[in-house]
Amino acid sequence: MTASSTAPRFAHGVMTISLDGEDIELFANVRASRTICRLYGGLQQAFTNTNAFDFDTLVNVVNAAAGRVGKQAEATAEAIFAEGVVVVAPQVLLFLNFLAGGGKAPKTETKKAGKTAKGDAGSEAAASGEAG
Repeated sequence: MTASSTAPRFAHGVMTISLDGEDIELFANVRASRTICRLYGGLQQAFTNTNAFDFDTLVNVVNAAAGRVGKQAEATAEAIFAEGVVVVAPQVLLFLNFLAGGGKAPKTETKKAGKTAKGDAGSEAAASGEAG
């Protein structure tokens, strides 16, 4: 039950996460993208730092995406620490992908299954072509 309550929710351009019991909306918009790019010299470095569980990067990305400043921004660090860096980092990576994709929700499993089926058919065709 805990896993489903912490899973992010997507709407057009918005990813909602839960940090220490509070729902926080992360906006995939130009402002967030520019802020993160300025802080890290591009999204790639933000990805790299997040993969390395860099605490300040997690805090900065959440604050940039949520438009949090002042006391709210300070509270973000406490909430991420309370939630756990290992729980928050994958959510921030998901947000960075969401942001890089222009705020479009990730593809569903159904589409992945369709691609797999085509890949299997292509493999069979290649195998029969080699035999013929």
